[in-house]
Amino acid sequence: MEPIHPSSPRGRHWRLTIPVSLGVLLLLASLVVAAMSLRSHAGPSSASVATTATPADDQRWYSLGYVDIEGGVTPLYPVQPGRVRSIEAQENESVKAGQPLFHLEETIPVLKVSEAKIDLKGAETKLAIAQARREQASKQIEAQKIAIAAARKNVKKAQLLRDKQKTFEKSGLSGDKETLQAAEITVEQAELAVRGEEQKLVLAEAARREAEGYVATAQANVEAKQAQLKEANHAVEECVVRAPVDGTPLRILVNVGQVLGGNPHQPAIQFAAQRPLLVRAEVEQEFVGRVVEDQNVVIEDHVTGQECARGKVVSLARWYAPRRSVNPEMLSVNNDTRTLECIIRIESTKQVIRIGQRVRVRFPR
Repeated sequence: MEPIHPSSPRGRHWRLTIPVSLGVLLLLASLVVAAMSLRSHAGPSSASVATTATPADDQRWYSLGYVDIEGGVTPLYPVQPGRVRSIEAQENESVKAGQPLFHLEETIPVLKVSEAKIDLKGAETKLAIAQARREQASKQIEAQKIAIAAARKNVKKAQLLRDKQKTFEKSGLSGDKETLQAAEITVEQAELAVRGEEQKLVLAEAARREAEGYVATAQANVEAKQAQLKEANHAVEECVVRAPVDGTPLRILVNVGQVLGGNPHQPAIQFAAQRPLLVRAEVEQEFVGRVVEDQNVVIEDHVTGQECARGKVVSLARWYAPRRSVNPEMLSVNNDTRTLECIIRIESTKQVIRIGQRVRVRFPR
């Protein structure tokens, strides 16, 4: 073969052909690798499509959902702010209703209890003084009534002496004008004494009404202080966060020493009440007509596709709403896809299922 000189036209063509051929080979290799990658991912992709819906002529179809409990998971948070003193509960350990989950420091609430007790004692003392004044006014009224009765008898006595003097004067037996005038004056004095005692009675009755007003005010103040004491005692009790019902703390989101404020961004504890498990299936609008109550369904794990339970449709929601999130931390995620929620009662299980587990619900045609 004749050698090719690099400076000849055939040599220059050969030098240009080699890089082009290598580029083509590299492009073909990239295409082969991409095809193999797409082929390896074809299985999961098709499975993902199958989890949402299937053509209308299939014998069965699927809906996505998740496992929940009746009433949902309960977020717990203390009513009042404070610093966490101790945590008694353990995640995933069952507790009884009323059992302490964690304590807040109670120094300030206890001091408020002491303050409320002192205020209550002062209010009770004022009430006792007001009641004593009322009692004194009542006794004064009784004394004035007696004094009035005595003064009226004095009036009658003076009138009798005056009338007797008049009789003597008319009969001419004895008496004179001065004696009769003196008897008249005695009667007038006795009558004035009666009016004076009656005025004292009016003042005594006014004093009693005033004392009754003091008693009413003092009694109201005592009741207010009693309410404040109850509130302070309740604040001490609220330093202990207790289990509302029998159940299990799923996640404890606080630590000892952490200060909990009045505007929480997350719950202190995610608590699951001891209630039956259920599945909340999310049915697309085009398949709602296929779902009826008492319909038997198969529940499969969303990831593995294995059957994990069987259940029955117990209710359908009356409105199309955004997907309900089982995790409160995901409430801020934009989720405007509207579905009809289908509640499924779990009647039998083939494996352990857990709250929040994503599942596929297989419906019959």
